[in-house]
Amino acid sequence: MSDYDIGMVRIFVLVYETRSVTEAAQQLFITQPSVSYALGKLRNRFGDRLFVRRQQRLVPTRLADELYPRLRELLEGMDGVMGQAAGFDPATSTRTFRLHMTDVGITGLLPRVLRRLAAEAPGIAVELESLNLPAAADALRLGRADAVVCTPLLDGPDLVRELLFTQPYVGVCGTGHPRIGERPTVEEFEAELHVGVAAETGHQAVDLRIRELGVKRRMAVRLPSFAGLAGILAQTELLSFAPESYAQRFVAQGQLRVFELPFAVPVSEVALYTVRRQLPSPEADWFRGLVADALRTPVA
Repeated sequence: MSDYDIGMVRIFVLVYETRSVTEAAQQLFITQPSVSYALGKLRNRFGDRLFVRRQQRLVPTRLADELYPRLRELLEGMDGVMGQAAGFDPATSTRTFRLHMTDVGITGLLPRVLRRLAAEAPGIAVELESLNLPAAADALRLGRADAVVCTPLLDGPDLVRELLFTQPYVGVCGTGHPRIGERPTVEEFEAELHVGVAAETGHQAVDLRIRELGVKRRMAVRLPSFAGLAGILAQTELLSFAPESYAQRFVAQGQLRVFELPFAVPVSEVALYTVRRQLPSPEADWFRGLVADALRTPVA
């Protein structure tokens, strides 16, 4: 077992993440030939090329994809064990955690997380990325996200799901809409033009219910996210839907009013996802607990 060491594992993980021998060498403060030599030893050990060069980038092989999450977790576990002499202290840590959310989550939920961090761990930073639903589970598995907050169900026995809260969907329109009251009929709903929101936001329950019931909805525009929805509705006679907490923020600002959708829609379940770890990670456990507690706590 003397033909490999922890440094080779670290090199493999960085090359996988950067897709570059040059960038890995720069981050490790070693020469490019040293990185190439370590990769050569790993290739011999596993009997696989591990990375193939395509258009100036390194593309991992299937075996490399399988090895990466396991080796990365082992590396994190060893770093955690070696760092336990000082212990993880949130109050003094300067670590950066990676959190993926929708735009609704960033505007409505993120401030609650940031307030908790400011009070308990002022040196810790959060790197935010907009939710890419098809890639969310793999982002957790590959270490590109420490946590994901979303409504759709992410499948996999290696993922941990914690329900944070539920909320209904409501119809939304401008405050001066001349035809839509508090409880419009299906016919009144169908007669109006609508603003759709892309399925990639994770809020698909209304669209699914409309298709299931055969309700007709004429689209004027479809947005990639909820960002900008309030401004559009406030200046037009278009209709849309939104999670209640999002809608109420703009109701309070006098931009929108809500109405009851003319058909039943399942409530949305907002959940926190993390990856199930075989090795303990005080840092990951602490961050998961802080996010869960901050978002479960009712807004005053």
